[in-house]
Amino acid sequence: MTSGATSGASSRRLVHGLVAVGFLVMFFSTSVKSVYQVYFADLATHFGRGRADFAWSGSVFMLVTGLVSPLVGALSDRHGPLRTVVIGCLAAGAALAGTSLFDGSLPVFVLGYGLLAAFGLAAMTYVPMGVLVDRLFEQKKSGLAFAVVTNGTSISFIVLSPFWLWLAPKASWEITFLLTGAFLAVPLAGLAWFAAAKAKAAGLDAAPLPLPAEGEKAGGKDAAHAPPPGAWSVLRRDSGFYALAIGFMGCGATMAFIDVHLVAFWQDHSTPRGLMGVSLSLLGVLELISGLLTGWLAIRLPQRALLGAFYLLRSCAVLLLLGASEDLRTLGFAVLFGATYLGTVVLTSMFCLARYGAAIKGRAFGYLFLAHQLGGFASVQLGALSHDLWGSYQPYIVGLAALTALGGLTSWLFLRDPRGEPAPRPALQAHPTA
Repeated sequence: MTSGATSGASSRRLVHGLVAVGFLVMFFSTSVKSVYQVYFADLATHFGRGRADFAWSGSVFMLVTGLVSPLVGALSDRHGPLRTVVIGCLAAGAALAGTSLFDGSLPVFVLGYGLLAAFGLAAMTYVPMGVLVDRLFEQKKSGLAFAVVTNGTSISFIVLSPFWLWLAPKASWEITFLLTGAFLAVPLAGLAWFAAAKAKAAGLDAAPLPLPAEGEKAGGKDAAHAPPPGAWSVLRRDSGFYALAIGFMGCGATMAFIDVHLVAFWQDHSTPRGLMGVSLSLLGVLELISGLLTGWLAIRLPQRALLGAFYLLRSCAVLLLLGASEDLRTLGFAVLFGATYLGTVVLTSMFCLARYGAAIKGRAFGYLFLAHQLGGFASVQLGALSHDLWGSYQPYIVGLAALTALGGLTSWLFLRDPRGEPAPRPALQAHPTA
């Protein structure tokens, strides 16, 4: 075997190893949210609060996760996605361990979980993983690779959720938070640090240098070394960014509906618990399949048409909740929504990472996740408000359907397939690498 072939095989093994590390980080990152969910009632009782009052700690967590996403994107651009993941593991671990050690203070819990753990989760998941996949794979393969990495969360919900439910009656929240925090901050952060070191040695995790714009090439040394414009100054002039953001806001709003209001909606219609369980399981399985299928379809079909179709399908899925048939409101909704579950995330990441230059694509992805989380935060509050004011989720569901349909229309009107679309600012493109 020649040295070139050996080097190529070694490089492929390293890339596959980094993808595996990304998958594992995504797999265990769900613990940050899961421990809060399974101990929610115990936490509210511990701090002497009603559930509605204590639920604001979760709302703060959701909102902050979005607000810090542009910062996480900037860290990924400048210091590398895997080093950003190390910071996230340490922050989330410190937050969970700290709240368990200072368990008598609600302000400490809100600051620790609502702020620090939210930053940690954002720095462990979609934004840095999107940048990592973009640096490891050519554009054609990035969608499928991103789907593989992010399916760590889907498999985690299937595998780890029963474990947390089994553990909750056997261990106090303080012990579970402490041990989970220690795991995130020591072995998981250590694994990410080791992967970052390997990637750096191979030149796979370094932030690429920006190319000078055409006008700067003749401007001499000073022009060539001028700093590129900021991310927001580029994004705010790009109509495609707003199209992606509107769609992704609808994505976040509908996902938050499932997380918070779906079971309550079914209960309002006296849906049998067995049917609810089957529908949720079906939704989880289809979430797993949809990400991989989207990555495969994105190689073969126009991505603009695919993204718009997914949003319109999701709008139709939401409207099924207003149907008279119980099967449509449960199994029909689960099948149609599940078919689009991760598809919108994968395609939005592909558009973003292909559309923007290497110098800002992490921050651009972060701004899109800010829109996603703002949609989720508003969805949680508006769903509760709709039920309190009208005794029904119907006005809220109509609004969700309209928002997701708008996301589909804006995708078709203002986006072009990324394989044929020039970047908004050539000055922000990376030097080509071997």
